[in-house]
Amino acid sequence: MLPMSYRNLVFDTIEAIGALGSLAEVRANLLQAAERLGFDAFGIATLPPAGEDTNPAILAERMPNGFRDLYSHERFYTVDHIAAHARTAHEPFRFSDAPYGPGESRRCERFMQALGSYQIGQGVVVPVGRVANIPACIWLAGNNPEVHDEAMRATQLIALFTASKLQGLWRAHQSVALARRLSTRERDVLQWISAGKTSWEVSVIAGLSESATNNIVARAMKKLDAVTRVQAVANAIRQGEIEL
Repeated sequence: MLPMSYRNLVFDTIEAIGALGSLAEVRANLLQAAERLGFDAFGIATLPPAGEDTNPAILAERMPNGFRDLYSHERFYTVDHIAAHARTAHEPFRFSDAPYGPGESRRCERFMQALGSYQIGQGVVVPVGRVANIPACIWLAGNNPEVHDEAMRATQLIALFTASKLQGLWRAHQSVALARRLSTRERDVLQWISAGKTSWEVSVIAGLSESATNNIVARAMKKLDAVTRVQAVANAIRQGEIEL
């Protein structure tokens, strides 16, 4: 069982984050909790497959000035054994526990020295599942953070809840963005379709040709990821684009 101080931190953070409604607010509260554990930097990232020679995709980050540029310029992503381990890990781990091959020691030690020079040489990585079928993680780092077992357990609980909350908010954001892709004409036509009007009837009402009306419906269906008109109407209503 976690000590009372860690339990209070976990419960207070989860309660606060659960009530938030924006991505920025959630990230700010994660940072507040991280700072109470001695972390100065954090990141939320997806991890492309090994061998693609690409940086991790950063979803959110607080990093010392200059380190991200150094990471890219020195191509540390090709020797980042911490990110490599995070791709396959299912449990939290410390930076110091990330393994590397015998032939990689010099390059990995150089990478760790770079982290240390920016005061982020100690840290924890928490795998948080997959985003778009790509492994994702939350990492936290600092100069002398709390990384013992009890602190790691508290960090894991906070990170997993934060990731779940961010994913829910991101999906809602994406749904709103998708709905807003429809033009005014497309919304008007779908509104008449939802009322049971045929393409010919809508064309008369809107002053369009029937073929133009069908083209507008087809565009709206594509934007709404629908294969039928009924599905397009249902998706548009669910996303707040049109009303019943």
